[in-house]
Amino acid sequence: MNPFPIVGRELLVASRRRETQLIRFVTALVALVLLAWMFIVMRLDDARPHQVSQVIFSVIAGLSFFFCNLAGVRLTADTLSAEKRHGTLGLLFLTNLRGLDVVLGKMSACSLQAVFGLMAVAPVMMVPLLMGGVDAAEVGRMIGVLFAALFMSLSVGMACSAQFKASKAAIGVTFFVILLLNFGFPIVTIVLDNYQSTNTARVLASYSSGAMFLLAFDGNFSGNPHFFYQSLATALGVGVAALGFAVWRTPRAWQDRAAKPRASAGHRSVKTAARRAGQLDGNPVFWLGARWRWRPVLVWVALAGGFLLWLWGWLEDGRRWLDEGVYLTTLWCTFAVFKLWIASASCDRFREDRQEGALELLLGTPLEYRDFSLGQARRLLWQFGWPLGLVLATVPFMMADSNDESQPYYIVGLMMLAADIWAMHFVGMRHSLTTRRPAYGGSGVALRILYLPWIIWVVLMLSFSLSAFFLQISWMGEFVALGLWAVVGLANNLFWAMRAAGDLRLNFRRLAAEA
Repeated sequence: MNPFPIVGRELLVASRRRETQLIRFVTALVALVLLAWMFIVMRLDDARPHQVSQVIFSVIAGLSFFFCNLAGVRLTADTLSAEKRHGTLGLLFLTNLRGLDVVLGKMSACSLQAVFGLMAVAPVMMVPLLMGGVDAAEVGRMIGVLFAALFMSLSVGMACSAQFKASKAAIGVTFFVILLLNFGFPIVTIVLDNYQSTNTARVLASYSSGAMFLLAFDGNFSGNPHFFYQSLATALGVGVAALGFAVWRTPRAWQDRAAKPRASAGHRSVKTAARRAGQLDGNPVFWLGARWRWRPVLVWVALAGGFLLWLWGWLEDGRRWLDEGVYLTTLWCTFAVFKLWIASASCDRFREDRQEGALELLLGTPLEYRDFSLGQARRLLWQFGWPLGLVLATVPFMMADSNDESQPYYIVGLMMLAADIWAMHFVGMRHSLTTRRPAYGGSGVALRILYLPWIIWVVLMLSFSLSAFFLQISWMGEFVALGLWAVVGLANNLFWAMRAAGDLRLNFRRLAAEA
């Protein structure tokens, strides 16, 4: 077994990714600001050192566990699938490399930066131990939990990458599996606790990979040590099984299968053919995006799942469920899901063309930036228009059943929804052309439009709060904070959208040619 050529090749590619250093810097900066703020607040409250150490240890461990679970989505979910799309996976098997060599080589190279980062975090977790309040065994258990979560996430990413060819499918399934492993059994536990008082719920929760994080703390470990080891064994077992599946699947997945003709292909209705022809004549870009008819269906399925979850809460709580607090939480969570989905969908057109090598064919047509922009807007409206319209139709009824103090939240939420979608339309098109890794174009759009305003708002709120505390003044109010968030969000959207729209309008052909 000699995976070192694969490791060297992957490390050479990874060293050229500037976005990796940017993500590390932003993550470290946010973590330092959060820890500094918590330390200042607790010191102002005259908290003892062992209390401060417990909070610092929990924050560091929580952030590390979060990033360990996302490592597979970010690092390994698009490794083998990218080789299959480029047609280079079969070239690796022309050498004396086996499936085990390819999988271990690519996984080692892609996970090296994550392992080194986790090794750097481990000594930092020893600082709360020196401050007191944290046991050495607790630190050791937590470090083991972090490495187990990292191994499981990377292995699941490799398995999904070996199974799927499309980057979006591999990344999406990896994220869903990690989410299910961490929260699937706990959700079932909550449901079972409401209907029966047995130990079945606790036993199921112990087989969740996310339970080992909570059980690693002294307060939870002392009462149920066997539950901790069950959860740890589950994470390691899933990782080994996923890695074995990737080793078995990779040599069998590099060849494209012959497409099977569908029985209904020759019986397509005249009405469907005329509709598709009208779409092609109207806007070819929209015609290309509207080929995948299951995309609006997925949006409807997700909306139906959210409605069933909300209906279950109403059946449990009755009239108490129908108040402005539940309305606002439901509406803002629904808007957040739509925004994240639209951020990913706004990058689909050029992402698919770049990965399939079809972008040059589009540049050979007389289509201009205006055609692409209009086609992108029509495709987003085709995919999300009716489901989002149905959600917006319920807003007046929620506002009518809420008090006057909640009305500004509805207005600001609707305003920011429109502004975010407008900005993501332009930023998504530009970012899908300029990013080095097209598969992660949606994450770049979400970082600029959705996450960056929250980071700026939190920093401003912390600065103003500390200034008001030291100056002994009272300025912060509920609606002042809401207005500040709206101003920050609108200014951020205006900056990125105008920048992207201007660049696309003037340099669209050049950006597409460079991509």
